[in-house]
Amino acid sequence: MSTYREAQEATTANYGAKQVSGVHEAPTQPAPYVDEAPPESLVGSVPIEALTAHFQPIVALRTGKTFGFEALPQCNVEGLSDPEELFARATFEKTVGELGRAVRAVAFTECVGVPVFIGVHPHELKDSWLIRPDDPICSHDAQVYLQLDQPSYAAMCLHVLTEVASRPGISIVVDDFGAGASSLKQIIDLAPAFVKLDPELVHEIDSNLRKRKAVSAVVRLCAELGAQVIAKGVESPAQLRALTDVGVLYAQGLLLGAAAAQPVVSSARLVTR
Repeated sequence: MSTYREAQEATTANYGAKQVSGVHEAPTQPAPYVDEAPPESLVGSVPIEALTAHFQPIVALRTGKTFGFEALPQCNVEGLSDPEELFARATFEKTVGELGRAVRAVAFTECVGVPVFIGVHPHELKDSWLIRPDDPICSHDAQVYLQLDQPSYAAMCLHVLTEVASRPGISIVVDDFGAGASSLKQIIDLAPAFVKLDPELVHEIDSNLRKRKAVSAVVRLCAELGAQVIAKGVESPAQLRALTDVGVLYAQGLLLGAAAAQPVVSSARLVTR
C-alpha cells in the first residue's frame, strides 16, 4: 500500500497550476510535473494531513458479496468535520478542485484493488483538475464511479463528464435519484452505470405499496437505459426483502455495514425470504 506521504505528494503535485474560469476553457493535457510538494501542504486553509475518508460497503444482493465502497470525505479540523462544511469552506476559498483531488488521493490510497464510489462537487466540474490525465481517478487500480447529484449542473458540464467517463475504468453514477431536483433527463444524458435511490424512497418501502411500485418502475426503466439501481439507507431486513422483490440488485446502509475508517467487507447475512 502506498504511504500517506506518497498520496500527499501526488495530491499536491503541480499545486500552482493555472486555473481556468470555465469548463469550455479547461485543458485536457497534463500540466508539467514538479519534483516535490510545496512547503505548505494546504488546500486553501485546510491541511492535507487533516483529510481522511470513511468507507461504506455496497453489497450485491444476489451474492451477498461486497461489490465496492463509497468513499465519504472526512476532515479532522474543528468545524469542518461535516463534508458540507468542508466543501463550503473550499467554495469560499475557491479551492474546490484542489480539495476534490486531495480527497480522491487519500481515498484511493486507503481503498486498494476494489471499486470506489466517490462524490464530485458541482463546482469541481468547472475546474481543470478533474479532467487532468494525472488526476488520482486515472491511477486507481479498480473501477472508479463518480457520483453526481445535481442534474442542472451536470447538464451544463455534460461534455466534461462525457470525456472523463470515456476513460477506461471510470463510470458515472446518478446519486439520490427521487429527491429534490433529480431528473430523468440526467439518466438519459449521462448514461450512468448506476443510479442510487434517495434513502427516502427506501424508508418504509416494506409497508408502502406506492413506494414499492415506484421503485419497481425505476428499476425497470434504468435497466432499459443500461443502468443498475443501488438502494441507499437500508436499515432493516424487511426493507431488504421489499427491495429484492422489486428487482433492486445492489444496496448500502447500516444493515449491510456502517461507514468505517478502513474498508471493511460487509459481514451481513442476507435473508431476503
